[in-house]
Amino acid sequence: MSTLSVYLIVLVIVLLRMGREKEIQPSRMWITPLLFVWLAYSSLSQSSNLTAKNFLLYLVCLVIGVGIGVLRGKIDKVRINPANGKITSQSSIGGIILFMGVMLLRLLAEYWGKEQALVSLSNALLFIPLGSISARRYVLYMRYQQMRGQRR
Repeated sequence: MSTLSVYLIVLVIVLLRMGREKEIQPSRMWITPLLFVWLAYSSLSQSSNLTAKNFLLYLVCLVIGVGIGVLRGKIDKVRINPANGKITSQSSIGGIILFMGVMLLRLLAEYWGKEQALVSLSNALLFIPLGSISARRYVLYMRYQQMRGQRR
């Protein structure tokens, strides 16, 4: 399976889930971050030159992604559904656009060339959505726990 097809599958899954209001299910919150971990691992395993500079770039992008994820988690709508009493969340349009922009930038960097600098940048840009999704899920989980505590 090519990298592009994996990206398209993951993006379709993520986009279908992001735009609608859905019940927060803590037991399923780890699935999408795990997909991105696998995507990052598969991308890094194909890279032949892993240096300390590359790992630093990956770490910087991961920190940026975590910051974006915390921001996205805080602007998401989290509420108790009055019809069924379940805690739900809905992504904001800004968060969806931000996520898609980073993923598009990553894909463009990969296809601009196979030079080492662009491959490193392309791999590093993958860590931004990984950090973003993971941090967003953590913030939503904490907000879920807080609202569940208030409901009791």
